[in-house]
Amino acid sequence: MTTLHLRQLISRSPLGLGFLLVSLALGCLALTLPAGGRGPLNNGAQTVHFTAAYQNLIGGFFTCAGERITKTAPKPFTKDSEDCTMTDLSTFPPGTYVGNPTFIVNGVEYTWSSDYDGMLANLVTLIVTDNGDGTGHVAIVAYY
Repeated sequence: MTTLHLRQLISRSPLGLGFLLVSLALGCLALTLPAGGRGPLNNGAQTVHFTAAYQNLIGGFFTCAGERITKTAPKPFTKDSEDCTMTDLSTFPPGTYVGNPTFIVNGVEYTWSSDYDGMLANLVTLIVTDNGDGTGHVAIVAYY
């Protein structure tokens, strides 16, 4: 329908205007409703916040906070994303460490276990930086 036809329809009948407005409103509503009657579209992902504090084999004492993200089908995964402060940079020096599942620090192989549930990571990236006060920051992304 062209603009000219819409103007003629509206000018001839107030019902035409009503029909047009209702059609537009229903179209907008259809675009905003989730498909299949589901709740908010989050692709099946759930997020849980967690904290942890412990003495580690390397890095000294860790104090951490992170998120566990679990996604269901069609492409399921489990991921932890967390930030930690550690007390011993001499045993875990600044750098980027990637494990698939093992990573090497000072010539020794290590694996990463989740601070959320202890699950062994399949893939982990740890980025260690010096805080300048004798402590270090560790940004961790791990998949299980």
